[in-house]
Amino acid sequence: MTVRQPLVYLAGSVAGLSGADATNWRNVAAKFLDARGIESLDPMRARGSLISGPDSPDFNGYKDRGVFFTSRGIMARDFMARDFNDVKRCDALLVNLIDYAKPSPGAIMELAWAYAMQKPAVVALEAGNPHHGAHPMIFEAMPFRVSSLDEAIDTVAIILGR
Repeated sequence: MTVRQPLVYLAGSVAGLSGADATNWRNVAAKFLDARGIESLDPMRARGSLISGPDSPDFNGYKDRGVFFTSRGIMARDFMARDFNDVKRCDALLVNLIDYAKPSPGAIMELAWAYAMQKPAVVALEAGNPHHGAHPMIFEAMPFRVSSLDEAIDTVAIILGR
């Protein structure tokens, strides 16, 4: 019988970031998690249109990339097909909000889903980050708050017994 590796969903901002900025930290986290026997789920996988160039902080800036990049397409893709199901099947979330100058609505949605599904979420954010204490419901949806990506990776590994 094959034992399944724990799964961690890598949440964080996408809007307003270049494809490289949205994926680089996820690649680093995935590498370190894999070394500890933890598989990661990257919401940026197979999103070539988002990775190929700078992203817009407003979804209207990339709706010309096709039906999956309109507001309805984003919600349908994320809620029904990818991100929501990834949160459902993961064992924990690692949410990177380090150095984000403004709130990330997508990451907040993923935190809310995790909270509703009783999944542990480890959130990396520095003091003064706009997500830090922004709203009591958001604050409570962040059961583990740490100040660096390295600390978030270690905390996820501890939670998952790795």
